[in-house]
Amino acid sequence: MSDIGRKDFGDKFTETVKPDSQKSAFEKTKEQVTDQADKLASKVTPDNQKSFAQTLSDKVQSGSEKAKSEAGQNQSSLADTATQYLDAGKEKLNEAVEYVSGALSGAKEGAKDGADSTKK
Repeated sequence: MSDIGRKDFGDKFTETVKPDSQKSAFEKTKEQVTDQADKLASKVTPDNQKSFAQTLSDKVQSGSEKAKSEAGQNQSSLADTATQYLDAGKEKLNEAVEYVSGALSGAKEGAKDGADSTKK
């Protein structure tokens, strides 16, 4: 049972369990509207005026939203870090290619100079 003006716990559970692919456009829209209304009611109703169950439900919802937000931020920072490592790897690979190319060019020139000196 939920507090007056709040979304019923049973409705929340049913909406969560039923896959979106099985919901009509009306059901999806209704869920979005009632979810937003419930979030607003959660924020404007002081905790001391909520039942224990409603307070617990609000804390769980808040923790879930915070975890999702932090997970999204962590994914971004992990992607940024991976990109930085990839870019650094590319740079080192390019440096190695330039070094090997320079060494081969030097060896080729040295071999040519050596061949030319034996002809004289």
